[in-house]
Amino acid sequence: MTKTTRRTSLTACALVLIAVVVLLFLRGCESAVTAGTGAGDAGGAVQVVRIEGDLAGTISPGVVVPLDLRFTNPHDVGLSITGLTVVVRGVVAPGSCAVDDFEVDQAPADLRVTLAARATNTLSGLGFPSTTWPRLGMRDLPVDQDGCKGASLTLDYTASGTRGDR
Repeated sequence: MTKTTRRTSLTACALVLIAVVVLLFLRGCESAVTAGTGAGDAGGAVQVVRIEGDLAGTISPGVVVPLDLRFTNPHDVGLSITGLTVVVRGVVAPGSCAVDDFEVDQAPADLRVTLAARATNTLSGLGFPSTTWPRLGMRDLPVDQDGCKGASLTLDYTASGTRGDR
């Protein structure tokens, strides 16, 4: 593999993270519990960095909860990941519920996650305070939001990065 191809492959790996599914099981009075996994594909035979997310609590209308992200680096080199964004891409619910019923507060633009080679870690495990994590919530709208009970959300993560040894 040429140096240019390797650099391109590593850059592509850092531009990861689409199609990550976080399931929100809204229970009781419009509260939610989450669990989920996902991965992205940078194309070709390149291994990707995996990102998964777990909410630090339950959501309900007007409540926004930190999303503790877990990063898995399958590469033999450390990575520095920046420019993380989270987007609610889809929602499946038994009633009337839409992507616009939810909101994401992004992590600070200057958040830099450094992952060792062949390591898995979370934002909390890396020492980032929950105030710097992306946050997910349900908007408090002046309409009946019971249609969102039992909803499943699809979240997309995007980021960019470089080799951590530079």
